[in-house]
Amino acid sequence: MRPSQRVSGTIERRVELSYEEFERDYLYTNRPVIVQGALREWKAVKRWTPAFFKEHYGDLRFRIPMREKGQAGYKDTGGVEFTMAAFIDEVMQSTEENPAPYFRNQILYDLFPSLKEDIQPLPSYFQPNWLPERYMVGRVREVLNRGAAIELYIGGKGGAFPVLHYDGVGTHAFLMQIFGRKKFIVFAPDQEPFLYGSKEKPNFSLINDPEHPDLARFPLMAQAKAITFVLEPGELLFVPSHWWHTTKMLTPSITLSINIANQSNWHELVRFVALRQQSRAVAVASRFYLTGAGAWRSWRDRSWSKRHPAPRRAA
Repeated sequence: MRPSQRVSGTIERRVELSYEEFERDYLYTNRPVIVQGALREWKAVKRWTPAFFKEHYGDLRFRIPMREKGQAGYKDTGGVEFTMAAFIDEVMQSTEENPAPYFRNQILYDLFPSLKEDIQPLPSYFQPNWLPERYMVGRVREVLNRGAAIELYIGGKGGAFPVLHYDGVGTHAFLMQIFGRKKFIVFAPDQEPFLYGSKEKPNFSLINDPEHPDLARFPLMAQAKAITFVLEPGELLFVPSHWWHTTKMLTPSITLSINIANQSNWHELVRFVALRQQSRAVAVASRFYLTGAGAWRSWRDRSWSKRHPAPRRAA
């Protein structure tokens, strides 16, 4: 059965949105937005195609994990090793009925350090970002620093992210569509009661395909209000903290993503980290430490702004 999807709103498309407008209208109101023109100087938008990766990195070897659909937490069932050339062939032959594996969540600079120049300048929306700090607690530093890495996704027509989710640790996400068209299905935070978050990982839904849910198992999903749209090449999408989302490729697709945290969502990050500790003492300590770290970063950002009063514009 498929519910009649009621739309809870639309995602605005803005052209060359200034940082001040972004901060006022979207960042601090926790509203998603699509920005056109933010990537206009990127070489990647002009150069990166499936053929580009096959030609320049065809011999690169990597393993793509194969995950069970609908299993919150991404239960791993093994992986398949590819060369980039063989993988791109799969991508170009991908269909709705037989989609190619999905190359996703790969740290761009680890695999392709020379491509850093192709995504400059970075949009000013990505700052301030409190994730890439030298936090004193090793596990905190590892988790938050990893979230700040720019990730690469390559997939073929019919491929999809394996589960409905919101990004972990309470972060905001930016997705930059480099090549092809990608369909998004998103739900506002107030739709969470209908989305069946997992007990083990509350930011992962038990529903992997919100367009075709099993209403016998998940009857409340019929009440969920989805927002559906397509991200086009050269567009940047801001997905705020706690917005549920998943994706499906309509064509061969290349996407980048980055996560950020700052004063606008630090409270959500602190809550997320504390709730996932196994003992109350560790949860309290985590909350205390991260609250203090956020206060220090907030003071540092304000001090920087006073010394550099010129307005910041989006790249």
